[in-house]
Amino acid sequence: MLTNIFAFFLKISPELKRFVWKKLYQYLAKKYPTEEWTYMNYGYQSSDASIKIPLKEEEEKDRYMIQLYHQVASAVDLTDKDVVEVGSGRGGGASYIKRYLHPKTMTGIDYSKNAIKFSKEHHSVEGLTFMHGDAENLPLANESVDVIVNVESSHCYGSMKKFVEQVYRVLRPEGHFLFADLRPAEEMEALDKTFREAGFEVIKKELISKEVVNAMEAFHEFKLAFFQKMVKGWLRKPLNDFAGVKGSNIHTELSNGKTVYYQYVLRKE
Repeated sequence: MLTNIFAFFLKISPELKRFVWKKLYQYLAKKYPTEEWTYMNYGYQSSDASIKIPLKEEEEKDRYMIQLYHQVASAVDLTDKDVVEVGSGRGGGASYIKRYLHPKTMTGIDYSKNAIKFSKEHHSVEGLTFMHGDAENLPLANESVDVIVNVESSHCYGSMKKFVEQVYRVLRPEGHFLFADLRPAEEMEALDKTFREAGFEVIKKELISKEVVNAMEAFHEFKLAFFQKMVKGWLRKPLNDFAGVKGSNIHTELSNGKTVYYQYVLRKE
């Protein structure tokens, strides 16, 4: 019931959506500073379980979430590029990209000052920096970045149009926007229109709902135990939904196609 009421309020207006998500996000980042929680996405698992990217042993516990970052960020060659992740969360994805995909510089930007503080304290990698900033008003100069990465973050923004326009502004000519997120199926046409009107060329658009659901189900037991240990009281149910455990609203709707998850590769024309 609480989750349904929360979802209703998020649909009222972009301003309320932005306000509620940012308050909740700041609260979670401050209240749960655990070092075990460095990735904030639903993950990716190919239907061919034999396809695995090489990882260090200590990173295996985060394999599914890392695989989503790899799927998105490896779509173009990042070697010696200036790369920014907007919505870097707790910093794990930006760290993975810098260490494994070898951009010249890697910057994580996030609205939560608590998340930025956590990222700076837990991800010490040469060439990797983190900074506070708003996705709808990026603190970056015009045409200063080669690649923008945005993974499972934009559905929380108040205005997708403002965000996409900001991405276009800061990208260099022929720069790439690597994007992945979920949406209600009926909103996909509007999302495509937003990209086109900003001036982006769609190089790739791929439905990856099945692979995301695969990861949700493979990671279910670990995630359920983690949140059971970390969260007490009334927050447990909405956070289980937020985390996408089996049987949650988001797991069900991704499974039945009411919600879809797409990956895009876009280029600034």
